[in-house]
Amino acid sequence: MKIKIAKNSGFCFGVRRAIDIALGVSKKSGSVYTIGPIIHNPQVVGELENKGVKVIKKLSDIKTGSIIIRAHGVPKNIFDEAKAKGIKILDATCPFVTRSKNYAEKLGSEGYKIIIIGNPKHPEIKYIFSYLPKNTVILKTNEDIKKLKFFPKMGIITQTTQSPENFIKIASGLLGYSNEFKIFNTICPDAINRQKETQELARKCDVMFVIGGKNSANTKRLAAISKKIRKKTYHIETARDLKNEWLKNVKCVGIVAGASTPDWIIKEAIAIIKKPGNKNCREKRRIGK
Repeated sequence: MKIKIAKNSGFCFGVRRAIDIALGVSKKSGSVYTIGPIIHNPQVVGELENKGVKVIKKLSDIKTGSIIIRAHGVPKNIFDEAKAKGIKILDATCPFVTRSKNYAEKLGSEGYKIIIIGNPKHPEIKYIFSYLPKNTVILKTNEDIKKLKFFPKMGIITQTTQSPENFIKIASGLLGYSNEFKIFNTICPDAINRQKETQELARKCDVMFVIGGKNSANTKRLAAISKKIRKKTYHIETARDLKNEWLKNVKCVGIVAGASTPDWIIKEAIAIIKKPGNKNCREKRRIGK
């Protein structure tokens, strides 16, 4: 049985940066917090908590210490409140997410109706939206376009984990709603590369395993892309989710992983795929490496 692993698997630049910031602060301060998980991977978040980085739901849960702004960013009101309270703030927002926010603000300053293509419930979109006019429109699917009216000038950005195909599809659907468009492709380059690799592996392999948090938008996107090509696609969070029957009569296994998936989880899955049933195969967890 061959195992093909996507080159771009595991931590992306933004995730690695956020974790490095968290680990650096935790070594110097006894009380470090994030509002919501710093990244969308429960296992990494758990490891960070063991090192002193605690997840909270609201600022009132903090008495003393520092707060790390997670990789997806936080709404402006939370940032401003922390600043007003004199809480030490370390911003670990992914630079590509910040770039999207800056482009959107630029569109607003130039008089464009701002359109964001993405999931309104995702923390990245909540962060960006909080800095924009309240009449900014968020479109998740083509169906959402029907609620729009005509705008003379329309400016478009997209969620960093969006697929290029969906971005183009929705943007094209907006053509009849304005005479002037300004579009920024704000999909993360890393996300684009992972999606391309997923498509390539799905065409070559008998079964696909997409590894990453079930709450990770970019991982779910990879699973959806793979599923369109390879019916036998399984989104697993850890090696414990693997089932022996998925490997029956399989000659080639394809493995891709989300941007917030640590190496140790990927290695554990590979080890068990090589030796099905060996649930005792565990890698040492080293998020600081």
